[in-house]
Amino acid sequence: MRFIKVLGLVIVFFLTMVFFQQNTAELSQTITLKFDLLFQSWSTIPLPIYFLILGAFALGAIVVVLFFFIERVRLGAAVRKARKQSKKLEKEVNALRTQPLESAEPMAVEAAAPEAAKAE
Repeated sequence: MRFIKVLGLVIVFFLTMVFFQQNTAELSQTITLKFDLLFQSWSTIPLPIYFLILGAFALGAIVVVLFFFIERVRLGAAVRKARKQSKKLEKEVNALRTQPLESAEPMAVEAAAPEAAKAE
């Protein structure tokens, strides 16, 4: 499975490099981004299109890493909770194993006696 993932990443990297190589002139054109609100207006310096593509990729990678980090922390908390419950249940099982079995036999004898009386 790991080999397939690495092969997939190599193919994606290769296709990306081919895309950038074939579109160098178009991606080198500059673009200015503008954001207008009611009373305020912002604009960027002229940026090449490839810079915006790479910036979007980097921002997406950061968002994904943050998502996976948060998920990892959440799952770690769930694992700690499950281990704590498991230890608690193991202690309970061990306590039940060490209890004497004295009360089990008389109950069986007492239960058999009423059944014998009903049969008569």
